[in-house]
Amino acid sequence: MGANGFPSKVYMPVIEKLGKMVAAAGVGAGGVGGELHAKMHDYHPHLNLGVTNDWWGMVDSTIDEARALREQSGEELVGVGHSAGGALIACAATKSPELFEKVVLVDSPMFNPLKRSLFSLGYMLPDAIIDNVHPMIKAAKQKKHEWEDMREAEEFWRSRRLFKSFDQEIVDAWLKHGLRTGKNCGKTKLIFQHTAEQCMYKTTPMDIPVIGTKNGYLGQYDAVNQKGVFLYR
Repeated sequence: MGANGFPSKVYMPVIEKLGKMVAAAGVGAGGVGGELHAKMHDYHPHLNLGVTNDWWGMVDSTIDEARALREQSGEELVGVGHSAGGALIACAATKSPELFEKVVLVDSPMFNPLKRSLFSLGYMLPDAIIDNVHPMIKAAKQKKHEWEDMREAEEFWRSRRLFKSFDQEIVDAWLKHGLRTGKNCGKTKLIFQHTAEQCMYKTTPMDIPVIGTKNGYLGQYDAVNQKGVFLYR
């Protein structure tokens, strides 16, 4: 499952490499993905976020999708999630641990209890204040989301500093799966509109459950306690 604003098909080059090592299922943005070395299922519950604003509804939707996929394939699933997608996978795996053989969380916001409390207080502020204080919401609000055509969009994204550090196949996947051109107006837009991306940051819950592991539990990564494994950011 992709990060906020990133359809899972953007991760296809990575999933293909992962699929050479382990049978995997990716979960990410509307529809069914193509056959890879791994079987990748493309699904994204948070495309409707601007309408529902329901994080736990997205978790339940992810569980239903994973259960149907497992019954259909008859194979064990590996849930792979990046950032917010990883948090959704983590919540789904905690509520229904029988669904996934393994979960792989990449840079997911599993914040420690203190940070969760601070975020909870912050979310009580009026939207007008949060929009200008929360750095990710502010960035999403200011994000360019429309271009005259695909050529202009491609020039824009290839010039971005972050994208210059990506492998070429990742950039190509983003241009192919992260953008779309309207049939009527001809303009090229993001698959994920910036309004839905903002909403995702505003609705991420502070009661994401602790995930048990053999060595401790996952939080995120500022500190590592050698007696267990406490990963905080």
